[in-house]
Amino acid sequence: MSELNLNKINETTPPNYSWGQENRPDEGESSVMLRRKIKKGYNWAGSLIIWQQVIAFVIMMIISCVMSANAAVQLMAENPDLNQQQLTEAITQQIMSGGNMVYINAVTMIAANIISLIIICVGKKQFRLKNTLGKIQSPASSVALAAVGMLGVQGASILIQNLVMSLTGYSGINETVTSAMSFSDDMIMNIILFVYMVIAAPILEELMFRGAVMNLLAPVNRTFALIASAMFFGLMHCNFNQMFNGFLLGLVFGYIAFKSGSVIPAVICHMTANLNAYIIAYIFEYKLASSIGAEAAAQGELILFAVEMVIGIIALVLLWKKQGKITNSDIIVTDYSYTMEDVEEKKLTWQALLKCPTFWVSAVLCIWTACTLVTAL
Repeated sequence: MSELNLNKINETTPPNYSWGQENRPDEGESSVMLRRKIKKGYNWAGSLIIWQQVIAFVIMMIISCVMSANAAVQLMAENPDLNQQQLTEAITQQIMSGGNMVYINAVTMIAANIISLIIICVGKKQFRLKNTLGKIQSPASSVALAAVGMLGVQGASILIQNLVMSLTGYSGINETVTSAMSFSDDMIMNIILFVYMVIAAPILEELMFRGAVMNLLAPVNRTFALIASAMFFGLMHCNFNQMFNGFLLGLVFGYIAFKSGSVIPAVICHMTANLNAYIIAYIFEYKLASSIGAEAAAQGELILFAVEMVIGIIALVLLWKKQGKITNSDIIVTDYSYTMEDVEEKKLTWQALLKCPTFWVSAVLCIWTACTLVTAL
């Protein structure tokens, strides 16, 4: 394997193949074994999404079955004359109510993300939480620019989604599902939605996608890892309304994580993005919609996102000038990287990922779920 820069590897301390001090490679480990380990990391990146989706489905089914059984007993006690169809419709309506859907979604995704992280920590032994939460290398001004720039990306993606919807009449997700996850007069449910959306989800998702997935994809080429992990992040949202938005935001989260050498700035930016969406939705879609009308509130919401887009783009330009493009010196876990010849590097990026079965399984699973949500009752 002359394409592999063996001289450079042999002249320096052998690189680690795991994020820790265990399982260092043997002296003279072949380039074939090296490629297998890198491809195995790609497979684990895809399998993490599969684990999350499967676990989330199982947990959601368990919770839904328990709630359905309780609802059936209550409904039959109140109205014993209900037939099977009426009972099924009543149970479905009760489960799909706003408060219940918020509760089910929050519990399901928090549990699924935590269990998935535990699986990769225990099973692969290639994810070390403490190593992704290292000292932040970027100045606070760069993190602030990334947070503002992220608002611009969020505003741009929402404006594009609204343009597509106005041209095609297609929103990307069933309105019943959207309304079920909206705000209500129940402040307890609104608080649960806030905790899940603004605190829990950003922390767990950044640990998964910038801490685990992006680093599993990063040993050879950082730009490839940035784009591929953002793609996984978009797919993970499992609805066409957020896949595009998630991909664009994932690029910003990954960029600041690489440049800072820690997932903490990405968590801050992610929290800022979700807090921004939470506040705007609460003001325009819940409060103002009931007072000035849904159409006027929607127009005001779009104007605000347009302002955010302009300010955010300026912030991203300043951040780019300040930090520069992603290079192979940018990595969260510094010892988890390999020096390759150009030809070998190209073989171990997109070509290798697209040959991983877990990549295709996870993509099909997420797209199938998105299609299901579009047609959900």
